[in-house]
Amino acid sequence: MPTTQTVKRRTAATKRSTAAKKAAGTRARKTASTNATRAKANAKRRVNQPTGKQLRPLTAQAEFVGAVVNNTVQTAVTAGTKVVSGAAKRVANFL
Repeated sequence: MPTTQTVKRRTAATKRSTAAKKAAGTRARKTASTNATRAKANAKRRVNQPTGKQLRPLTAQAEFVGAVVNNTVQTAVTAGTKVVSGAAKRVANFL
């Protein structure tokens, strides 16, 4: 059983002239052809990209990870120094 959309489409198609139906079909085929050509060109472009462009994001990511590790280590050293100095003060005050 056809859906409501199918019925509406068929009804609209019967109200249009033959020339309009042919023009709509031509537009649909042209659009599909253009989209297929564009997708094919994009796929070729992606495959043929030089490796330098693909390596840049990896290099940037490695630099970012290195910076995060460096920040973490620096924070840990600073926190450890504060703990040791606090403990030394407490011991000195106790004595």
